[in-house]
Order: sequence, then C-alpha cells, then structure tokens
Amino acid sequence: MQALNAAYEEAVLRLSLRGTDVQSAPAEPAAAAPASAGSRRFERRPVRGVQHDAPSFTIDVLPVEAFEALLVVTSWMGEVLVDDPPYQLEVFLHDPSPCWCRLDLVPDAGATTVSLAVAALEGDPAPDIDAVRDVWVANLNSLGGG
Repeated sequence: MQALNAAYEEAVLRLSLRGTDVQSAPAEPAAAAPASAGSRRFERRPVRGVQHDAPSFTIDVLPVEAFEALLVVTSWMGEVLVDDPPYQLEVFLHDPSPCWCRLDLVPDAGATTVSLAVAALEGDPAPDIDAVRDVWVANLNSLGGG
C-alpha cells in the first residue's frame, strides 16, 4: 500500500508541475492527506513559485557519476521523490529550508552541468534558490574532499 501511495503522490506531483510557466504557480493537486507524526513530507502539498536556475553548477564527472554523488548528498539534505538516472532527480529538501527541488543533469564535455528548479511548499516561505544551490555545492565539495 505504501508503494501505491508513493506512486500516486509522484503522479500528482508530476501533473501539478506539467506545463507551468517559470513564474506561475502550478495547479493544485488533490486535497492534502495527513502526514505521519513528526514528518514534514511533500505528500500532496501544492508547490508555488517555481524558480529556475539554469545552469546552476558543473560537476567534473560524467552524468552517471554525478547522479550517484547527488543521491548521496540527497541522503544528507532530504529525501528522494523521483529519480530518473542519470538525468533527473527530484527531492524534498530539509536543508537549507523545506522545499521541493529538481536537478536536471546535462552532459557537458566530460563534465555534467546541473540546473536547479525549486519551489515552496504550502505554508512555507519561498526558498532562496541561491542558498539551495550553495548547499548542494558545499555538500558535493565535502563529498569529494573526504
């Protein structure tokens, strides 16, 4: 049942974001379901104010390796919502502030260019896309630096 609920929530998220303008809010998905105690999840909560930062940063490895590194960093910063290796990752971030974040990876001459999209969750302030980018970069650098 949990897998079915997760698939439904993923479908609602994708439909809510399809065809939205950079500055406009996506259509609201179905009514919110109660979250488990102590959990701030992105389940059935509408996003608003999608912001794009393209390109955001470059990782000096091919997309497959970059994607794996981003998955590791995601485990420190939040939760994976959708993964489409090695070119797209959607996450619910706890750090630097609760928000939805999509990373699009594009091969770039032996490296990978990453573009970010972030959006606020219902009831939360709009995320600072520069702060989100800086946290991704700092965590990736700490991963590489050992």
